[in-house]
This record gives sequence, C-alpha cells and structure tokens, in this order.
Amino acid sequence: MDYLARWTQEEKAALATVSVRTKADADEMARRQTGLGRVGGMLSAIPAEVISRRAVECKSYARALFHWEAHIRKVRSGELRDKTIPTSMLEHLQDIYAQIDEPDGIEGISAHLHVLDIDQQILGHRKAGRWTAAQSWYEIRLAENPDDADAQVNLLHCMKESGQHGERIFPSRAI
Repeated sequence: MDYLARWTQEEKAALATVSVRTKADADEMARRQTGLGRVGGMLSAIPAEVISRRAVECKSYARALFHWEAHIRKVRSGELRDKTIPTSMLEHLQDIYAQIDEPDGIEGISAHLHVLDIDQQILGHRKAGRWTAAQSWYEIRLAENPDDADAQVNLLHCMKESGQHGERIFPSRAI
C-alpha cells in the first residue's frame, strides 16, 4: 500500500508538469490518468477498518489511528443516523491511543464511553500521570483478589512513579 500511495503521488506530480503538445503526449497523459484511476479505485476498495486492524497488528499505530478515524467518520456519516458510535469502536480507538501514549486522546474517548470498566479507568489515570488515582484502583483490585500478581506489580509501579515506593512498602524499616 505504501508503494502504491508513493507511486500515486509521483504520477500526480508528473502529470502536473506534463504539457500536451502532440497526440502522443495526450495519449501518454490519458494512459497515466487511467492508471491513477485504477490504482485509486483499488486502494479505496480496501476498507479503512481492515487497514486499521492490520496496522495495529504490525504496530503501525499512527496509520491505525488515521484509518480507524476514517472508518468512524464513515460510520457516523452513513450507517448511523443518530450519530452515536458503538462502544467497541471507541474501545478500539482508546487502545490505539494507549499504544501511542496519547493521554488526551484517551481522556477524550473516555468521555464518550458511557460505562468505563476498571481497566479503562486505570489506563486513563496511568496515561495522564495520575498515579495516586491509578494506585487506588489497583488497591481496590487487590482487595478483591489479593493473589493478582499483575495488580501487585502495577501497584508497585504506580507507587514508584508517585514517589511513594520506599516509605509505603517499608515504613518502619531503618537502614
């Protein structure tokens, strides 16, 4: 796809500089325009949703974000008359923002999600640097399931980031 997009740009640039003096020049220009139309049609036939999901798999998050937003615009303008976006689409968008470490995007998407689960709330707090808020959620999770190793590690990470790791873990320890 990258190759075809680059080729398309080069062809458009070349067409802009071509001057039609002879019938051969006109034929060449028509041939190039036909090729551009075919390639453009082929690229536009690939759904933005498919491109975005594959880009996430390849860890190309900027491309995934670009195409997922295009997909959301298409859904919003055509298929859904009430202009609401399905929660699953917003959650996927939030995941992309999390991968590119964009706390403002996560916050914006969170505002559109009607019900946030604990993981989404924790993600929002962590990406925004609200370590004590994230720490509180991990403490709640550990109160429910004390053997959750991931929650323990994440709690320690939050404590470290907020500067509490030494005094909270070993409050009375003399060194």
